[in-house]
Amino acid sequence: MACTARDRDIRPALRQRVTEAAPGGRVVDELGLCHGYVRVDVASISADCLHGYELKADRDTLSRLPTQAEHYGAVMDRCTLVTGGAHLQEALQVVPPWWGVLRVEVDLFGLRFEQLREARVNPAPDPLATCRLLWRDEALAFLEELGAARGVRGKPRDALYARLVEVAPVDQLRAHVRQVLLKREDWRAS
Repeated sequence: MACTARDRDIRPALRQRVTEAAPGGRVVDELGLCHGYVRVDVASISADCLHGYELKADRDTLSRLPTQAEHYGAVMDRCTLVTGGAHLQEALQVVPPWWGVLRVEVDLFGLRFEQLREARVNPAPDPLATCRLLWRDEALAFLEELGAARGVRGKPRDALYARLVEVAPVDQLRAHVRQVLLKREDWRAS
């Protein structure tokens, strides 16, 4: 007999699983995308991968999942949906086929995860959306490093992001953003 999986039960177990799977990386709760418009429930950050995990417990709704999938897909290297059985079939119709799927169940033996589909590499991340993970001073520092800050030093952050997209190769840009996120100390500053 299975019980209902709740977010407050799933999240700590998922964090532990993700942390163990990515030694040397960083695990962050509620990573904001698009300047906080969407938040990744649990994000794993390593030098070579941003992996977002979206939790949909049995009592949740799927009303925001299409928007979340779109924004996660613009930024994350890999994504995994973590869901109980109540939403599984409907959620599979919403998330792209490159997303991984973990089913979570609670029974007499506790909470357990079943990997239904491995996450694959995102086929089309958006460089501009990736830039939006950087704070203004981080974007400017990268432009200075690239020798491309002239003319945008006093401009709003959107101008800095646009310049980064113009001058930085996508792979270099994404690698730099991951490094910044790995080293960032004050996650709640802006």
